[in-house]
Amino acid sequence: MKAITITLNGVEVSGYPGTTILDLARESGVDIPTLCHDPRLSSIGACRLCLVEDESVGTLLAACVTPIRPGMVIHTRSPRVLERRKVIIQFILASHPDSCLVCDKGNRCQLRKLAAEMGIGLVRFHKIPQSDIIEEVNPFIERDLSKCILCAKCIRADHELVVEGAIDYIERGFATRPATLNDMPLEKSDCTFCGTCVALCPTGALMEKEKTFHGTTATTVDTVCPFCGCGCSVCLEIRDNKVVRARPGIQSAVNRGTLCVRGCYGWDFIHSPERLTSPLVKIDGDLQPVSWEEALERVAAEFKRIKEEHGPDSLAILGSSKCTNEENYLLQRLARGILGTNNIDNGSRLYSSASMVGLGWSIGFPGTTSSLDELEQSEVIMVIGANPVTSAPSVGYAIKRAVKYKGAKLLLVDPRQTGLAPFAHLWLRPGVGTDVALINGMARVIIDERLLDEEFVTRRTDNFDEFASSLRTYTPEYVEQITGVSGREMQLAARLLAGAEWASVVYGNGITQHVGGTDSVIALANMAMLTGNLGHHRGGIFALQRGNNARGACDMGCLPDFLPGYQDLDDAQAKQRFEERWVADLPTSAGLTALEMVEQSAAGKLRGMLVVGENPVSSFPSPQLVRKALASLEFLVV
Repeated sequence: MKAITITLNGVEVSGYPGTTILDLARESGVDIPTLCHDPRLSSIGACRLCLVEDESVGTLLAACVTPIRPGMVIHTRSPRVLERRKVIIQFILASHPDSCLVCDKGNRCQLRKLAAEMGIGLVRFHKIPQSDIIEEVNPFIERDLSKCILCAKCIRADHELVVEGAIDYIERGFATRPATLNDMPLEKSDCTFCGTCVALCPTGALMEKEKTFHGTTATTVDTVCPFCGCGCSVCLEIRDNKVVRARPGIQSAVNRGTLCVRGCYGWDFIHSPERLTSPLVKIDGDLQPVSWEEALERVAAEFKRIKEEHGPDSLAILGSSKCTNEENYLLQRLARGILGTNNIDNGSRLYSSASMVGLGWSIGFPGTTSSLDELEQSEVIMVIGANPVTSAPSVGYAIKRAVKYKGAKLLLVDPRQTGLAPFAHLWLRPGVGTDVALINGMARVIIDERLLDEEFVTRRTDNFDEFASSLRTYTPEYVEQITGVSGREMQLAARLLAGAEWASVVYGNGITQHVGGTDSVIALANMAMLTGNLGHHRGGIFALQRGNNARGACDMGCLPDFLPGYQDLDDAQAKQRFEERWVADLPTSAGLTALEMVEQSAAGKLRGMLVVGENPVSSFPSPQLVRKALASLEFLVV
């Protein structure tokens, strides 16, 4: 592709065909003001502030929607351009309320900033009637449409990033405004309150309902959202050591400037008055505050006593998918190197162990094989046993974008009508717990009709003949009898998946949290290998995790049967390396799983436990049994 050269403010610069004047200017370090443009959204040239002058033809052009052409001579700050920009700002201000000093947007308002930069104070035009619609009923977003400048950022974000379609323009002329279907309140629409529109709004038309601080904070912290396994980037705005606002990370390849309602508004727990401010120790039946020194000495003394009296395997540690990698690593090191036991596990065992074991056994890698960006490039996406619209919203956004804007076909396998059902090309509704039969039936169709990737199977898999033989009973009639899915639909699904050059499989707790969860994961991995959808950049297997660091907890060794990095306990070389580094003798026998810890506590064989970042009473099955088991421990540290 041959580059195009233009003259920009007297300097020759080059760009590729299709590049807009605005994009090339920003790449060259030239600032052009905008109010409606965002690199993640389609350009519509609504605000016209990006006007530039093309000397070669003597016209003013909207830089955000005008591709570069050979021979262009562009001026971004000619007298003609600057005068037009001032007029445009004054027109916008003529339909804007005179309330900047009390506006909740404060100095974050982009309109106010541009007006100040251009030296605009009083507006010389007559005031234009403004919308008087103010909505503040819902708990998350406040709308004041008198401040709306019709940039359509909120509408484009809703349609192009989140793909929800909750809002669009209604009315015409001065009455034009963004609104929901039939102009209903947001809480009665399809709005998910993800906050993307609020983050993009350049004025005070869309604001957070809870405003703890109105201005621009001096401190921002980039971090990762703790609520699900997507790993969305979040920018926290800090004032007086308190989080006052959360907004999506702009440069993240995961969430692309979006969040969900939890990631945007679910941060009040940080400063909750219910948080403990000091350790509590039970004295005479009541929890009493003590110093950290006293608490740590008590823990060390009790664990030492129990270890000496009952042995190291009478102690256990339960880590968490909510803890960081560093915390989980130290927990398992404490268990193995200090307490001398492999009784270390984490709560993600209840929902992610099927993925870890199934994928590790079948493909040698215990997790997701591709990125969200690669998922969005797939031709066919199979979603089975998952509702990412609610459980992993950023994944849901990516799937909907792929279907609506990139021509992907969605194969949905779920007995429920999830948020992805309207986007599905084919929707199968098998009976609960019959996933293995359906997947194996599809695999047989792929083999029988020679739809498999024979080169991939030959070069990169083992035991194909044995696998093919194991599928003999999975005829369309047999599968229909077990699953309730017609044989014809099952065949169509297999052809759809295998017929794509690039395909992805997304699964979640509907697959893993069953008695046969591991078998279901192995079946999915086998089908992915049959179709050659592993090891390339536009497809793969996506295991949705409920915990934000379920994978990290397991990687770090918070497992009773693996050392960090999934190294076997009976691997003599691995064991020696850790013993030398930790200066400790490590146990070799596998420890207790999370549920076995509960059972052994109830049986009186487990005497002491450390629980970090987990609440077994609410997250484990049989809460009454869990409560009784924990109460029977001699010493419990939470």
